[in-house]
Amino acid sequence: MNEGTIAILFQWSLLCLVWMGSYDTLLREVRIQRRNMLAVLAAFLVCSFVSWKLYFAPVHVSLSGTILPLLVSVVLYTRLGKERRRLHLLGAMATAILLVWLRWLFFTDPILLFWDERIIVPVIAVIATFAMCRQSAAQLFQLIFALTATDILHTFYFWKLSGACVLGTDFAQDFLWSGIMLLGVVVLIWSVIRRVFRNKEPESSHSDAGR
Repeated sequence: MNEGTIAILFQWSLLCLVWMGSYDTLLREVRIQRRNMLAVLAAFLVCSFVSWKLYFAPVHVSLSGTILPLLVSVVLYTRLGKERRRLHLLGAMATAILLVWLRWLFFTDPILLFWDERIIVPVIAVIATFAMCRQSAAQLFQLIFALTATDILHTFYFWKLSGACVLGTDFAQDFLWSGIMLLGVVVLIWSVIRRVFRNKEPESSHSDAGR
């Protein structure tokens, strides 16, 4: 599959899920209206299709791969509790360092790549995010910031070897949206499970009362 295709597919999928109201609970927690989230996803989708870049010679910065994710991270950061913002930021930075080390390990020893790197790294990022926080808004912030920071650090570190410095490549966007989609699926499944158990509790209480 061509680089960037996964990102566009997942953007379309999330756009449909948000439009259907599947993530209304998460949006209420983040304090973002559904129409605003749809606008953000549409902006990502358009920028990914067009592949707009900003040029700060010799650095090329992708609008959909770096600028927009950082802006979303800033907005999510402002929605977090003031007493725990710094902890979540430190957690995201620690996750980014872990992922950079992991990608360096795969680069130096490719035999460790038992699966596609665009799957392994996002899975590790999501696991690290769940290990550090339970609040959905904080998880989304940490994941987006960590994956974006990973790409920035990785690109600057391998600048001399690659001969180019492009931030937010199609490959990096596959990382980002694979992680976001995986997190979204886990959150959606967990919300459905909680809803099912919540509906079962009144039924069991009524049956006990009838006895």
